Amino acid sequence: MNDAATPLSPLDARAQVSAAFRWISMLLVSLTVLATYLVYDSISPLGEIIQRDLGVTPTDFGLLYGAYSYPNFIMPFLGGILLDRIGVRLGGLTFAGLCAGGALLTALGSEGSFWVMFFGRLLFGLGAETLIVAQNKIIAKWFKGRELALAFSVNLSICRLGTMLSYNLVPSLKESLQSWTGALWVVAVMMGVGFGIFALYALMDRWAERRAGRVEETPERIDLRLLFGLPRTFWYITLLCVTFYSAVFPFQQFAPQIFSSRFGMEDTYASWITSLIIIITIFGTPVFGWLCDRVGKRATMMLVGSLLIVPIHLAIGLLPGGGEHPAAPIFDLGFFKWYAAFPLNGMDVNPILPIMLLGLVFSLVPAAMWPSVARIVEEKRLGTAYGLMGAIQNVGLGLVPVLIGQSKHPEFVRGALEPFQLSMLLVAGLGLCGFVFAILLKRADARAGSRIELPERKA
Repeated sequence: MNDAATPLSPLDARAQVSAAFRWISMLLVSLTVLATYLVYDSISPLGEIIQRDLGVTPTDFGLLYGAYSYPNFIMPFLGGILLDRIGVRLGGLTFAGLCAGGALLTALGSEGSFWVMFFGRLLFGLGAETLIVAQNKIIAKWFKGRELALAFSVNLSICRLGTMLSYNLVPSLKESLQSWTGALWVVAVMMGVGFGIFALYALMDRWAERRAGRVEETPERIDLRLLFGLPRTFWYITLLCVTFYSAVFPFQQFAPQIFSSRFGMEDTYASWITSLIIIITIFGTPVFGWLCDRVGKRATMMLVGSLLIVPIHLAIGLLPGGGEHPAAPIFDLGFFKWYAAFPLNGMDVNPILPIMLLGLVFSLVPAAMWPSVARIVEEKRLGTAYGLMGAIQNVGLGLVPVLIGQSKHPEFVRGALEPFQLSMLLVAGLGLCGFVFAILLKRADARAGSRIELPERKA
């Protein structure tokens, strides 16, 4: 039995638990966060019916959808500090409880009160992003020095299943229950189950720490001056994070419109092409995570991924298309059309190709990015680090869609560009900024001993 007066180091404690415990822990917290993804996207397929039944305008619905984001310009940072202060078990339970309460309030408001729904979404937003910070800290806690990147990657894949599940499950529930409010009640129950799953993890985590002779991090005094002690490599990763995600997520929102407008695609096919990004990341991210653990080279992978995103967006935005060169099917199988949207020097480049490449890039960069933070920031500060990273990311994700929505209008550039071409130049520019930050990251890491570039077991 371990001497309680000489607790084990984090690495020694990880050695005391089985691989099965680590992966079950990761699965439990991932399922909890999957439930938050499901709740977040649950109102998207119901937009028109919510406006009709509650008698609200599209602007009001945008306010309802955005209520989640309003607290998250700052909440992940404050929540991350709180997680470092009280620990991930109590903190995670608190924020999972806020998520469950918010989902319940949203379902209650769907029975006739827009503002109850609004405050439900707001309460849900207060908990969800910080719960993701707690999840990241938990994965780093049990996987650092072992299968860290693979664990993060599998976690990302599981969570993105929540988005796909929402867009397919919620409409099916609405039809089967013949009630859109009933669908939201089912979603709220699933979030309640997610809270219960996290409570189960908390019990397992406490048992494992006691068995290993280690206690959860000692509560730390909140000191904002410690932010200035975070390594330079962390700040470069954070800047790369906000530019990279801002070049992908807002594009996904507008991609169906871009394909329909520039290439004359049917709406259903344009949406299907866009969904390939998420489908590819579900399978691709764990592969790149496994590769990161085995060979390292995380900074190099982030550099390559951020560079590739530039020609992808330029191809979609600037290659011939639109009214003069509408997309035409090469062959038609009824349920599937193979389009030639990019006639270039007599060659037809299918639009599915840059989208598939974007899916691979969106698998590569996050698989390398998120575990890198755990390698350069001490464990007791990880909540603050991940929280700050998430808050800055949310600022970018809040501003860029507004800019894209404005730049899709050709009058802003006096007719020099077609609709959405300025938008694609914007996201390509963000990708280029990310590439610059990746170069600076690689240089800074080399000066710090190449900690990010080493394989996981050589940390």
